[in-house]
Amino acid sequence: LGVMKRLTYISLLVLAVSCGKATPATDADAWVNDETQRVPVLFSTSKAESAKTKAIQYGPISGSVMNTLDVGVIGVAEKEVDSTPVTWGTDTENTILIDNRKVTTSATGAITFSPAIYYPYRNQYAYTFYSYYPYTNAGGEAATLTDGAYSITYDLGNTDILWAKSAAEDYNGILGFNAAYCRAVKKDNLQSEKFPKLQYNHLLTALVFRVVGKEESIDNYGVSVTGLQLTNTYTSATLCVADSFGEKTGVLTGSGNGSIGYADLDVDVTATEADICTIMAVPAGRYTADLIVSVGGKSNLLNLKIGNGSTEYQAGYIYYFTVTVNNPESVTIVETGLTEWKPGTNPTPGTEI
Repeated sequence: LGVMKRLTYISLLVLAVSCGKATPATDADAWVNDETQRVPVLFSTSKAESAKTKAIQYGPISGSVMNTLDVGVIGVAEKEVDSTPVTWGTDTENTILIDNRKVTTSATGAITFSPAIYYPYRNQYAYTFYSYYPYTNAGGEAATLTDGAYSITYDLGNTDILWAKSAAEDYNGILGFNAAYCRAVKKDNLQSEKFPKLQYNHLLTALVFRVVGKEESIDNYGVSVTGLQLTNTYTSATLCVADSFGEKTGVLTGSGNGSIGYADLDVDVTATEADICTIMAVPAGRYTADLIVSVGGKSNLLNLKIGNGSTEYQAGYIYYFTVTVNNPESVTIVETGLTEWKPGTNPTPGTEI
């Protein structure tokens, strides 16, 4: 019995010592020098400070970072490592590396995959990455691969459509992106510069409408804006995220004809300027709109003309318009300015329409 007690004591002691040992940490960068390890698909992180505003699912996205957004990411082989063009597709093995993976960006805009995605061991192809937002349309449908292209159709009016592409230039004679390229870049500590980076572009034009009463006496009339819609315009648009033939990649094509905007507003018209709404539309040279103004409970429909067709309202710009109610029966709309999503100038600043 005494021998058994001693053996039990020794066994417990050994167990306690073994449990106290620390588990060796896994080296997340072991793949850099160990070519038997798989190379993960990693994106360089944004150097921007922070998002100016928290992004929302619908409406115009602002800020310097793609902050906590659901985006789609696609990775396809468009070249072999000797620069021979590739027509990627489901019939050719390893040419589709990422098949429209949904990713929620971090608070700093970073894109990471969980579980991880790895480049093939064989460095046969150089991959290009594409991304788009929103990941799904109003019907809950994501981009699908049909006839050699990933595409998605959105309803227009209040959705900011974004698209990005990341293609590598060769590094020391190695064409990327693939495992060999990423190893070479990482060894030289150039991953923040050379790893895939997605810079999103706005594909629509944002029209911001505001309203103000010309005279302080406007308060006495009980005037309000109850609706504002662009008319005779595209009501939907299809984004080609990536085209295996390279013909329509990144192209947004409008379709349908009708009205987009808001029919259920309630914005009081006072001597202080107030926001009416923001409408996201396909770029065009001119727009028409219906403004519904309620006066003492009675609705008046006013037709507005925006632009003269000689210059284009461009994708990636926010244009501001102030609707001035001169009296309950008269309205003037003036284009008052441009907030830059990217550098540019207002095509018709301060022009009455």
